[in-house]
Amino acid sequence: MLGMQEIILILVILLLVFGPSKLPKLARELGKVWQEFNKASSTAFEALNSADSAKDENEKKLLMDVAVKLGVNAEGKTDKELTEEILTKVINKESVST
Repeated sequence: MLGMQEIILILVILLLVFGPSKLPKLARELGKVWQEFNKASSTAFEALNSADSAKDENEKKLLMDVAVKLGVNAEGKTDKELTEEILTKVINKESVST
């Protein structure tokens, strides 16, 4: 993290290099770049979150489809309970068929 002395030194160097007339324009451009960076990063995070939620919905739909095909009642059960019941049903079917 920069301390107050380092910030003042950087500002003095910028003032000497760019001059007092170009410094406000430089600050505006820096602000625009920072705003674009924040917008792009928030868009990327939103895209990742929506991809995760779509994946969760697909997994739940698949779990429900398997439950229906096996004749398992899925009403009022959590995903974990439903998965355990499906596995139990599959194991029981395999042991009966062998």
